[in-house]
Amino acid sequence: MFDERAGAGQEGHGGHAASRAPQAGPGHVSRDPSLTGRLGAWRRRAGHALAHADLAPDLSRDIGSKRWLRGMATLVGLSAVAIAAFPGFSPVEAAPAMRIDDSVRDEFRSQMIMPLALGADSGRRMGATLAVTTLTSAPERPRLDLVATLAQGDGFDRMLRRAGVGQDEASLIAQMIERAVPVDQIAPGTQVDITLGRRTSTDAPRPVDALSFRARFDLQLAVERQGGRLVLDPRPIKVDATPLRIRGKVGPSLYRAARAAGAPPSSVQQFLRTIGQQYDIDREIGAEDEFDMIVDYRRAATGEVEVGDLVYAAVIRGDRPRVQLMRWGREGRFYDAAGEGELREGLIQPVPGAISSRFGMRRHPILGYRRMHSGLDFRASSGTPIYAATNGVVNFAGRNGGYGNFVRIRHPGNLSTGYAHMSRIAVSNGQNVRRGQVIGYVGSTGLSTGPHLHYEMYRDGQKIDPASVRFVNRAQISGADLANFREQLLRLQLVRPGAALASLAPDTAASEEPVREIDRIENRQRVQ
Repeated sequence: MFDERAGAGQEGHGGHAASRAPQAGPGHVSRDPSLTGRLGAWRRRAGHALAHADLAPDLSRDIGSKRWLRGMATLVGLSAVAIAAFPGFSPVEAAPAMRIDDSVRDEFRSQMIMPLALGADSGRRMGATLAVTTLTSAPERPRLDLVATLAQGDGFDRMLRRAGVGQDEASLIAQMIERAVPVDQIAPGTQVDITLGRRTSTDAPRPVDALSFRARFDLQLAVERQGGRLVLDPRPIKVDATPLRIRGKVGPSLYRAARAAGAPPSSVQQFLRTIGQQYDIDREIGAEDEFDMIVDYRRAATGEVEVGDLVYAAVIRGDRPRVQLMRWGREGRFYDAAGEGELREGLIQPVPGAISSRFGMRRHPILGYRRMHSGLDFRASSGTPIYAATNGVVNFAGRNGGYGNFVRIRHPGNLSTGYAHMSRIAVSNGQNVRRGQVIGYVGSTGLSTGPHLHYEMYRDGQKIDPASVRFVNRAQISGADLANFREQLLRLQLVRPGAALASLAPDTAASEEPVREIDRIENRQRVQ
């Protein structure tokens, strides 16, 4: 039978003996026969050794000692390992996506740019090799198509000679063209299609077989060889000159509304500039108002469109025009329905410079005391042109004391203007001058510290502030011109909006057989 007391006694005895067992120190390892115990004992021994090892001594202390030498050796060794493990920058080669053999390599070579350097026209047409023999003479093309451009100030015969046309034929064609349209009326940049035929000998120029170009918007000129002779064939082009009328509501933006209605950008800008001289567009024209503009517009039966200038501008409020302006006369001014011209300021700034000193009392830069400055000083470099502020008659031109070279112009309305310190005078006494005409050049003559323009204005002989005067010139149509003006205005008002955009029948006489784009590109050569 099991004795509980004996077991208890043994248990108590064992516990007492364990309590009296010596404790294991840091260097003492208990003997555990299992693998886990042996591994743990090894880790404890290694940790104890590393804890007491001096692997990174302070190299700033005990220099030259064994401890210092051991630390230096450790540093050198770790540095060598780091340099050896440093990554390189050599390219990483990947396996090709496809197997490349000799035939594939040759195909790739034919698509490279290298064959072009060897004289081939493309990669598939390789350059000549030693197996090719050179011809004694290459055959010429029986026909050569060229595109020549008429330059600014160029002559038609000179352009043809640059294209390879002989001098006799070039002069003959130029005379034929001149009889139909003067060369100065042909727009610079006009392109001329030229077809040259087979030459009779190697040293003779190619003859002209055909020539064609757009001489005017409504005229195509062609020169063809018929029966061995060159014949001029003028081909008129049907043109519809119905003006383009665009009308719509102003809305939040007049410019955007007009553009959305189809008005060309240049026409909208002209409309805003013209109306803006009569009204403040932002304040006096509302969103419910309507704009009405008519533009010169021409359409050719061949499909080209030519947009001209604005000829009519109006703002409509409540089905009644608030303002009506129409272009009239050689100068292209706008006049209202009563025949009165647009307001144009008669005074212009005499030089394009900023104002450096205004009218009033100031300390004189040379004399050193305060005195009246009776004009405006404009900054400008020496030699800058000086313009007449408005139309008038020169009543003084010459040297005038502290003003230096001085010009004085008398204008209508008992007004006069003066221009001082000029380097050179370009007008004479008694000469009539117009607005914007050059009357002299900026200088520093007289009492002046540097190049500038001193500008004065006089009313009834008394000096006044030039900034306080503003001229306004208004032209007036009268007599027979006024009747013609009103008749033209009535004709424009009868134009229906969008009438110029109606379908236009094509001109069968001017139609040509279609030419493939690839043929036109390959066969045509441009002459510079």
